[in-house]
Amino acid sequence: MGRIFAARMTTVAVLALALAGCGGTPEQPQFQQAASPQPMLSAEPSPAEPSPSPSTGPSPQPTKNTTVLERGEGTFTTAAGSSPVVGDAGALRRYQVQVEEGITAFDADGFAAVVEQVLSDEHSWIASKKWRFQRVAPGASANFRIMLSTPGTTDRLCAKAGLQTNGIFSCRYGDNVVINLRRWTNGAEGFTDMDVYRNMVINHEVGHFLGHGHVNCPGRGKLAPVMQQQTKELQGCKPNPYPYPDGVHYVG
Repeated sequence: MGRIFAARMTTVAVLALALAGCGGTPEQPQFQQAASPQPMLSAEPSPAEPSPSPSTGPSPQPTKNTTVLERGEGTFTTAAGSSPVVGDAGALRRYQVQVEEGITAFDADGFAAVVEQVLSDEHSWIASKKWRFQRVAPGASANFRIMLSTPGTTDRLCAKAGLQTNGIFSCRYGDNVVINLRRWTNGAEGFTDMDVYRNMVINHEVGHFLGHGHVNCPGRGKLAPVMQQQTKELQGCKPNPYPYPDGVHYVG
């Protein structure tokens, strides 16, 4: 799953991002303009707004020392093409996958391939029979975005929803799932397999978009719920990337 496939990338317009719970008129991220952009949201209702994903505890350090780009261009490239609908039942949620321009270690189409694999897994959110997913092309109507962004841009975007990501955390705000490049590159303490960590962080942040809040470790030696803040601390639990580890029973 960790293999990244380079492909043609298409730069598209990204409309101003909707912010949950923020008053006033916040500064908007600088996205490049393209002809005839389509509205971001479909006519389907969005789930109720969950609590913001990061919490305010102390910031753990990444487990590796791999240097990452601290700040990119602030504009994003959307992965080309689309995917089939995955999931047997439930509300369809369409999404786009984007990578911040300036990031060279990962491209939009390669990142999209990983995201597709995660969300189509039988242990992911489709196991609930409440959700189906489909990645859509640039310009198509989508319910949410999954974005890979540099630490600096992540901080700037998430701060607009009142979230402090401290150059380390990822977040979900409004209809945007923002994955921090530092975490995508380095993982977190307790995770020895980067594929496991990447599965977890996507499922965790998408879980926030679907309406799930944070939970704690249920007991030492048990599987961590996917909505536990495993990036921060395992609390004695075992790393777990999936909401439905056995494909049937939810471990939030």
